[in-house]
Amino acid sequence: MNKFLFIFFISLSSFIFPQQFILELDTFNRSIPTANFGGQTWRGPSWVDSVFVDSVATMFPDVLAYPPSPDLWDWDNGWFYPQSFLDTCCVDSIQLTWGQANATVIDITPENFQNALNQVNAEGLYCLNMISSSITSQLESLHSAKNNGVSIERIRLGDEMGKSGNTHSISHFPTAEDYAATCDIYIDSIRSFLPNTKIAVSAGNFGASNPRAQYWNEALYNMTNPADAFRWSAFFYLKGADTLFTTKQLLAYAFDQIPTYESVRGFQDTTTNLQPYELWVGYGITDNTSDHRFRNRWSLVLMFSASHQLFLNNKLVEDISMFNIGGIFENWDALDTQNNYRKRATGVFASIWNKVKIDKSKATRIKTPINLMDTVTFFNNNGVPRIVEYPTLFGWRFENEITQEGSIILTNISEDTIIVSVDDMLSNSNNVFWEKSYSDSLYDVIDGNDYIQTLKDTGTVNIALYPYSINVAKGLMCSDETNYIYNSICEGDTAFVLNSTYTQEGVYIDSLYNPVGCDSVIITNVEFYPTSNASINFSSSTLYTESSMMSYQWFLNGDSINGANQFNYIPLQNGSYSVSYIDSNGCLSFSNLFELDLLKTNDNRLYFKKLISVIDVPGNIRTKTKGFYLEIYDDGSIEKKYLIK
Repeated sequence: MNKFLFIFFISLSSFIFPQQFILELDTFNRSIPTANFGGQTWRGPSWVDSVFVDSVATMFPDVLAYPPSPDLWDWDNGWFYPQSFLDTCCVDSIQLTWGQANATVIDITPENFQNALNQVNAEGLYCLNMISSSITSQLESLHSAKNNGVSIERIRLGDEMGKSGNTHSISHFPTAEDYAATCDIYIDSIRSFLPNTKIAVSAGNFGASNPRAQYWNEALYNMTNPADAFRWSAFFYLKGADTLFTTKQLLAYAFDQIPTYESVRGFQDTTTNLQPYELWVGYGITDNTSDHRFRNRWSLVLMFSASHQLFLNNKLVEDISMFNIGGIFENWDALDTQNNYRKRATGVFASIWNKVKIDKSKATRIKTPINLMDTVTFFNNNGVPRIVEYPTLFGWRFENEITQEGSIILTNISEDTIIVSVDDMLSNSNNVFWEKSYSDSLYDVIDGNDYIQTLKDTGTVNIALYPYSINVAKGLMCSDETNYIYNSICEGDTAFVLNSTYTQEGVYIDSLYNPVGCDSVIITNVEFYPTSNASINFSSSTLYTESSMMSYQWFLNGDSINGANQFNYIPLQNGSYSVSYIDSNGCLSFSNLFELDLLKTNDNRLYFKKLISVIDVPGNIRTKTKGFYLEIYDDGSIEKKYLIK
């Protein structure tokens, strides 16, 4: 009986006190990519509606894209080109969709878009029309927009130009070299009047199935005027066969797909030729199943989080664009414009992810404990299995290195509650605050603002991360510490440490108190630089001092002598001379006064006598001719000379 009770107690303790994982930071850190949204807003209400724009701001984007449907867009009129123009403009006829042809016209000019950017506090990304417009027309539109106050920070040249289904791109640019040559002209022209604008080209190799774009990136590498960034279009499609996915397979989908496409498209961050370029990713996850079972669900929010995790693992990715900002389609649109702008899955994820990185500049990856790694099996089209290892818990710490503020985002895609400690990543547990987001169901449609549940928590240890949740914590990154400062100063100068001032040599202790933690002790050792005593010497009609100093200034009777900035000086009059100089440590030294009387000096070369007359020995005035003669000077001296000719 006692043995049974003991075993029961051990089992009960394990149930009540589950394992706590102490999370640690990885050595991998990077800049934080900007958060971008595609701007397909032509169905309305678009950027002229301030309520819509305010709703966009709740997703905290850094960048917004313009225009909708770039290949059909007339920048000057802020709307699609009319069908009559598209019928004859190009090498092939371009057809507006029924929706585009019958939509209510909205004044979506670059100027109105700029007003929306100002309201959201975001930058603009402008995709040029390389299909139904011309280089001349697009450059004129850019000039006009700039002159009208539009800030053009980023430009994209075309949209998915290498894609096999882009028939208009194929007809306009039959080869990758054709596209690259046109981009060369654009970039050279744009940089003449927008020198600081970043420019991206449509990039990505497509393999043997698309011979035109099999080596697409190679043409871009060989451009005379290289771009700043490569645009990676990474759109994924859930098919009918994927309805057989288990929850594990669905949530691990990104860990299978993204590394594969990263390799095939030539976007691995170890690729040598790619190193000078940024990667700008545009992606979405589209549900093409017949019953739309994955569309606009919490499971999709978790899939977005996994995708972002992988994109950040690529150190060249500097912009991540989600598709699309807002509209009527559940498959893509972040905001439901027909239901008071409530957020769909894309918007729900963006509002969590983008908010947590506000005012942060650096991201450090969080290590996944080995016990939280898992495997899942996917199958190729021919039925061959492939095993993918993936983390069930993953995340990042976003950092402000100036204020020492930090935030953590952790995603749990397992069915288990995971207990963690983040004590090594955020300090002062009483001032670490959590928001834990989850849903009552992975597969229910997000159809209301209260669909997503949020729990509040505080602390850094024994933090419960619930199944299928995204968890955000904010606090300070630093910990209580002692800092040692060695401070050498010039004698007579002052050392400033916090609010303390020190003018004498010694060891001093100060404390830095922070109301939210991170108190520090600062120990300062103050020493004087070796003293250099300035002195003046006099020789050969010249005053001089030390010759190896940084800068000099001579003074006469307390006033600086203009131009007297060398280690020596030839005086022209009597008086009190002094000199100052700065040594190699930056210390200023002054000499004592040096009294100079030119007539009393023992150095005769300082006074030049004036010859009054020349006489012969009887005393007759004469010139300097052969023989003896006497020279009489103004100081009364007489010198006897003998001239030989």
